[in-house]
Amino acid sequence: MFPIIQESIEEYTGKLLSLRRLPLVLTNENLKEEFQVSDSTLNRLINLADFPKCWYGIRGHYSKEDIMQWYRNKNYDLYVEKMRAIRSL
Repeated sequence: MFPIIQESIEEYTGKLLSLRRLPLVLTNENLKEEFQVSDSTLNRLINLADFPKCWYGIRGHYSKEDIMQWYRNKNYDLYVEKMRAIRSL
């Protein structure tokens, strides 16, 4: 049982370290890499999923803290509902 716990702790620690390495202001490229999504999927998230506003109005730049808070909330219901509506057209 101990090796399983140790493996989980190491995995969690690795995720935390990778988050700390991110810059304070994330670009679209950073987001695509972190979320492992395409340009079109990122654009859909930005436009449909109550995505955080651009950092100081600079297009394609977002506060890391705002993005992490949005990600922690993980309420994709609105996004899924809008995508279903778009696909039904």
